[in-house]
Amino acid sequence: MEEKRINLQYIVLQGLYMTLYCVSCGFISFYLQGNGFANSGIGIITAVFCLFAVIFQPIVGNICDRIDRLTWKKLIIILGLPYIVICIAMLIIKEKWIIAILFGMMYIITNIYLPLINTALFSYKREGIEINFGVARGMGSAMYALMALFIGNIAVRVGTRIIPMAGLIIIALFLGVVFSMPVADKIKSDRNETKRTNIVGFIKKYPYFSIMLLAVLFIYFSHNIIGTYLLQIVQSLGGNSGNLGIAMFIQALAEIPVLFTFSYIMKKVKIGNLMILAGIGYVVRGILYFISGSIMIIYTIQLSQIFSFAIVTAASVYFTGMVVDVEDQTTGLAFMSGMTAAGTVLGSLLGGEILDHIGMRSMLAVNILITIIGLGIAVCSIKLIRSKKKNKYV
Repeated sequence: MEEKRINLQYIVLQGLYMTLYCVSCGFISFYLQGNGFANSGIGIITAVFCLFAVIFQPIVGNICDRIDRLTWKKLIIILGLPYIVICIAMLIIKEKWIIAILFGMMYIITNIYLPLINTALFSYKREGIEINFGVARGMGSAMYALMALFIGNIAVRVGTRIIPMAGLIIIALFLGVVFSMPVADKIKSDRNETKRTNIVGFIKKYPYFSIMLLAVLFIYFSHNIIGTYLLQIVQSLGGNSGNLGIAMFIQALAEIPVLFTFSYIMKKVKIGNLMILAGIGYVVRGILYFISGSIMIIYTIQLSQIFSFAIVTAASVYFTGMVVDVEDQTTGLAFMSGMTAAGTVLGSLLGGEILDHIGMRSMLAVNILITIIGLGIAVCSIKLIRSKKKNKYV
């Protein structure tokens, strides 16, 4: 009964987190544009927000690993308080640059939450409670898709105020679920005898994991160069924002079957092979975007999420759990999730420059090159881990 209850709570937690992510991160262009920022400014501001998220994720994760009393649950609740204050301030303040800073802080907190939620997965596992991460993450994709449609429709009538209003409601529900969940004490065995690993020490301690981080960076670079400028891709084929919404909805729904069955997939395919498969999926996805010639083909390409993002988003979490030691897992998960934000920085800046100066076809061609580099690095990482016999499960 305890395991079933915690699984249900974790599924709800992932669902609420993804709706929070949709509000705080998915509508960043909409919110900034609605508050008077031009497209060029939005690209720069987005990159700056993402860069701070990249920096803070491993720092906060490392702090959590190094302080015994600071559990994932406590840190989520602590960060929830400024999130609430930020949402209230966004409803009151009218100065656009202050609003941009507040939104940036909301964005950063939301990104910091991801490794903490993933840490909970392994925390329960050490207590003998098996969490079905695939089902939980699949529920997150479903909730993200529904929230995207909801916010998109309501925003037409309410405007940008829907963002902080939705943020307040969701964070209250999110914190309520976190508060109700039990949390185990951190593993104490050998922690006082083992030298605590700082961020630089972590990279030296896990060189092959760090190589995979670089691969994931290139994968998310590709993911975000397409995601950030998907509207422009659709427009280049004669579409509009309505077509964009449908494409995003299909993309999110496509992830669900893989995520719901991921526990079964892992029994059949090694996690290292899944990481390589995701890289191959992104290469194929990049080629399909390059040769696409109509909106209907774009809709079809969104189904490639099944073999790309759906795999890497789950496999990267389990890969970290297998390669990184227990006492460093929050740091490892923070580094891994930080690659998403880092990919957004690179995708926003490079994609915008290529679009403005060279054109759409060039951007899509560069995207193919990025995916091939990411796949090559992933293959090297897995080969090194296996040749050194670092982990028999990878």
